[in-house]
Amino acid sequence: MKTLIFSLVAFVSSLVLLFACSARGEVRLLRQEIAVRLEPERHLLSGESTLELAPGVSGQLLLSLNPGAAVEEIAVDGRGTPFRRSGETLAVALTGEGSTAPRRVTVRYRCTFNDPAPERPVVTEDPSYGVSGAITPKGIYLGSDAGWYPAPEILPKTRRVTVTAPAGMEAITAGRRLARSTEGGTTTSTWEEARPVEGISLSAGPYVIVERNVDGISLYTYLYPENAALAERYLAASADYLRFYAGIFGPYPFEKFAVVENFFPTGYGFPSYTLIGGTVIRLPFIVHTSLPHEIAHCWWGNGVLVDYRQGNWSEGLATYVADHLLEERKSAREGRDYRFRILADYAALVGAGDDFPLGRFLGRVDPASRSIGYGKGAMLFHMIRKRIGDEAFFGALREIYREKRFVAASWDDFVGAFSRASGEDLGSFVAPWLHRPGGPRLVLAGVTNRRDRAGWLVTGAVRSAGEDYPLGVTVRVEAGGTGYDRTVEVSGKETPFAIVVPAAPERVVLDPDVDIFRILLPAELPPTVNRVKGSPGLTAVVTKGCGASDGTLRLLLRSLGQGDAPVIREEAADAARLAERDLLLCGVPERPGLLPLLPLEVTAETGGFSVHDTAYRETGDLLLAVANRPEAPGRVAALLLANSPAGAEAAALKITHYGRYGLLVFSGGENRVKETPLAIGGESVVTFTK
Repeated sequence: MKTLIFSLVAFVSSLVLLFACSARGEVRLLRQEIAVRLEPERHLLSGESTLELAPGVSGQLLLSLNPGAAVEEIAVDGRGTPFRRSGETLAVALTGEGSTAPRRVTVRYRCTFNDPAPERPVVTEDPSYGVSGAITPKGIYLGSDAGWYPAPEILPKTRRVTVTAPAGMEAITAGRRLARSTEGGTTTSTWEEARPVEGISLSAGPYVIVERNVDGISLYTYLYPENAALAERYLAASADYLRFYAGIFGPYPFEKFAVVENFFPTGYGFPSYTLIGGTVIRLPFIVHTSLPHEIAHCWWGNGVLVDYRQGNWSEGLATYVADHLLEERKSAREGRDYRFRILADYAALVGAGDDFPLGRFLGRVDPASRSIGYGKGAMLFHMIRKRIGDEAFFGALREIYREKRFVAASWDDFVGAFSRASGEDLGSFVAPWLHRPGGPRLVLAGVTNRRDRAGWLVTGAVRSAGEDYPLGVTVRVEAGGTGYDRTVEVSGKETPFAIVVPAAPERVVLDPDVDIFRILLPAELPPTVNRVKGSPGLTAVVTKGCGASDGTLRLLLRSLGQGDAPVIREEAADAARLAERDLLLCGVPERPGLLPLLPLEVTAETGGFSVHDTAYRETGDLLLAVANRPEAPGRVAALLLANSPAGAEAAALKITHYGRYGLLVFSGGENRVKETPLAIGGESVVTFTK
């Protein structure tokens, strides 16, 4: 999936019919040939596109092209013809009597693309960084929303793209690669789609190409020379993921899959390839996180398309079958921990004014929308799976993929498939999760235990705040080293339960495996970087020992989405005003009360710090530790210790990628330690004292 803009354009385009269609609505556009020449030094694209229509077509052909493009000529059947232009729309009259030969419309045009790509980008929730089209010596990116080719409003049956660029500048786009050559100072490649997609993007750069064939699918890496050594890692991982998902959902829907490097840090999943920025592609975890997520989109979002009238289901599903499912495959505990991080991120990042129903999610625009569309969406799929079982759940996904490949599907289509597979109408179960913001707030209340003839009787209630949701929540009693589960069908404000166990109960845990979506209370939240990112009131405090420059500290705040947070010196800090704030402390403060209680494994020392008894005293070492502020319930303080300004600069823009963690160590910009401290309490656990 690409950006929200692309998604909306694709949706709107699907509603508009080309005038050159028969009364039965049959598509009459047979083929499109696109040939472009790229001149990076001039930021220039010169293009010619020929559209082949069925014989006898007349009326008007509507095309979409960048409004800044200079149209040099439009010819119909070899003869120049006038046309009308309004913004990005070209209207071409198809005059003359029909003939037995296909009609041909040729458009010749030129356009410059020079959107400024960020030199040292700060991570944002806009994956495009505002770049729609850029033709530069460093690299070329032409998004589907850039209008780089004349796009008809009805897809052709086949489409071929030929790209010519300076020698060594290799291009890639959708479809199968038919040819590739370099001669006479130019490099040319030709790509053909047997089943064209709604909008195509194009990338080019001085790539080193490595390729292999796996199960009849062409796999490629198009990487810059400095990252070419990563090719085998990405090819092997791509082959594994493609086989994995084909076994679950059905055959891979496209002609190829390629991992392509971009010259600024995107993370796009296009039909048949993913475009990942060079600074991102080097991160060691990307091959296990972003890569499978984008490959999953080949089935969900680019294979089965999204009907945006009911919201975007694809990000939640890709998150569930990639990020979550791969963790779950490691162990049940890893899956549980991933689901808990979803809940923790939602509680930390989605404020009361940021929330909206899942059914209104179209694409991410900020951390809150990402937590809703990706996280809450994934949890809804998990709740459905737990309710109907694996066989019905994955069987329904295979049915949807089989019936809806290259067709738009809605939430209703998924609900219908899950209902058929399970024999249960799931409409009333799913509807509240799609149409209400937020979620249930559940706690244990009045939990007691007493000895009886059968063993020990544990009683209590699940208390619910807010609107009712149709859910069954597990209550587990731990006794004698064994867990005894009871499903409580929550109804109303308080639902009682009674559980008999054979040994003295030790703990009662609400939803121990994190199988439902709920709003965590502040005491349940671990102190993490995301708590800093989602803070509604953050203040940065600079101490005398701050090892980061003012510019680096500002850069860090911007990358965390806190660019407007005030930055004050410790000597000017008003303790009373900071009492109810979240804090980012640069250096160890001298004032008592500002430094939070750090994890036991962390020691701040003169000239460095220690974590787990390992001393970090090199100039490139940096620590970030987030802790709760006991004197300010619900608030956190993050301690940033950098042994040098260079160490701080090397790590500053990477910290935001580790939002789920609360203890980080970097050396020379490379991550060495990443841990999530435990939450300090909450009303979802009751511990009995002996």
